[in-house]
Amino acid sequence: MGPTELQRLPELPGPRGCACGGELRRSHLEYLGGGRTLPIYTCSACGLAYRGRSGERLAPTGARRNRPMPDGGHPPNPVIDPALADRLHELMGDG
Repeated sequence: MGPTELQRLPELPGPRGCACGGELRRSHLEYLGGGRTLPIYTCSACGLAYRGRSGERLAPTGARRNRPMPDGGHPPNPVIDPALADRLHELMGDG
């Protein structure tokens, strides 16, 4: 959703209830840039979307936690069969 579409959304009503009487639920966060996010709410009855208060929540800042790989390397991927994995290794120069 772009900035223009965000501006077209109505602001979140005060009592957090939709005009149709349906309950508003938090749908997702839109990233605004600069570590800022904007919560988006949708009505459970009619599906109308509302934008939350700007500056209501900041995106997490700081480095992500780097976790060590499990012993034995990457965990197995049951979606990729061994033949496809070998072919991918060949294509990527890992083989």
